[in-house]
Amino acid sequence: MNDVLDCSAGEFAPNDLTCDYLVIGSGCGGGTAARVLAEAGKDVILLEEGGDFVGPTRLTQRDTPMYDQLYTDRGGRTSKDRTVNILSGRVLGGGGVINACDVVPIHDATWAYWQKHHGWSEFSAAAMASYLQRALADLSANRIEERQVNRNNQILRQGAQALGWRGELMMHNRVNCQGLGSCLIGCPASAKRNPRMVAIPKALSAGARVYVRARATRIREAMAERKRVEVQTLDGKGYHPVNRFAIDARHVIVAANPVGTVALLRNSGLGNDTLGRHVSLQPQVPIVALMPDPVRAFDGIPQAYALTEFERHDPDVGLTGFRVESIFGTPGVLGSLVGQPGAAGKALMAQLDHVAASLILIPDQPVGQIGVRRDGRPEVDYTLAAEWKTRARQAIKAAAQAYFAAGAKMVVVPAAPPLVLQSTAQLAQIETLTFEPGTISLISAHQQGGARLGASDATSACDLTGQLWGTRDVFVCDGSVFPSTSSSHTMTPIITMAHALIDRLVARSA
Repeated sequence: MNDVLDCSAGEFAPNDLTCDYLVIGSGCGGGTAARVLAEAGKDVILLEEGGDFVGPTRLTQRDTPMYDQLYTDRGGRTSKDRTVNILSGRVLGGGGVINACDVVPIHDATWAYWQKHHGWSEFSAAAMASYLQRALADLSANRIEERQVNRNNQILRQGAQALGWRGELMMHNRVNCQGLGSCLIGCPASAKRNPRMVAIPKALSAGARVYVRARATRIREAMAERKRVEVQTLDGKGYHPVNRFAIDARHVIVAANPVGTVALLRNSGLGNDTLGRHVSLQPQVPIVALMPDPVRAFDGIPQAYALTEFERHDPDVGLTGFRVESIFGTPGVLGSLVGQPGAAGKALMAQLDHVAASLILIPDQPVGQIGVRRDGRPEVDYTLAAEWKTRARQAIKAAAQAYFAAGAKMVVVPAAPPLVLQSTAQLAQIETLTFEPGTISLISAHQQGGARLGASDATSACDLTGQLWGTRDVFVCDGSVFPSTSSSHTMTPIITMAHALIDRLVARSA
């Protein structure tokens, strides 16, 4: 069994490496790809520019060092107009290390939509069923138990039930959860069945070589039988290049999150005019409620209940509508969502144990673009569509109604200025939200698109095998491939697609 090699370690002497399959990015797509390839007997190298963080000595439950080390740009990446905070993992295991563990497969209607409108003729719900089962097995997917539902989630459910609205306890990928509540900055108890705990150990056991603090910067000779990939080694915190080496690979699989994937391909001079387009950020609106009794939302599973009454699955539109899910984080994150400055914000934070919170998930159409600046860094250009804004106002109104139905004293939407509601009589104020840049805080945790699959190079960046048009054996295997929003949560969809695409790659090269 191989070990994870940290390229920032003093003894690491970079020499050029050779492999048959190079996987760039270690999240749900890349980790799964490396595992499937290695178990098929292939010679695999897996690169991750972040570090390796496992267990209580490294996952410290402290906001500042964890956001610094587990998130891309320390969690500070935004869209070009600063409206959407774009969150993604920069750690061995990717987003699965820092997500809320939600297991939500691609709905049958979405598969039908992609078949009908995007040429995904080979990808039906029936054809993908076995790959979904493999993904669910990787995740040890299970339904959250009633005993695990904390007060924060009970409040949202109470409000939904009072209004006669449909909801559900969600599925998750935790095993032996200790209820620490710090899911968004990693699980010190290693309860998450994420790529770092499942796919990557299996890849290592099967002989894969894994390098962390190693950033791929350019793919050269993409039409040749063997590609040359330039790599920077990074310092111990992953901020500064220290050295360089190269990898000679026959196949290159890029799985660096849509933003990272598009940036690497663009910086390599690859891709057609479709690359970087058709991006979905699935912006989420946070909402908090002040309750009369203690909530202690920071204890237990943060996200267990979903209000699904208004979610819609349409084979002619895809995923639409909205859903509301309870959530909580550590104090630093919650402080950024209070929305009230000065004494008012301080007073609300002082009542943190009485605060309930949710995220409103509002699927969007793929209207964004990922570009690259002159310095080579990515830039996400995203304008909220008018139709999305209309649904967002409806969604905020529904979430506020649920909280007031559950007895909330006050509901706060973190806008600028903050929208503070004292009762349902004030719900009409929600219509004043314009969603213009600088007026509201939105979150994107599920970036998709940018290198979507399709049957034609006129409408897609990759063919239906995941191979980038205009290249030889350069593939994409992450959330970039989806032509529209795949699900309300992308972990299960990405692992499902990775199994399907890499199975086909293995069969082709057998």
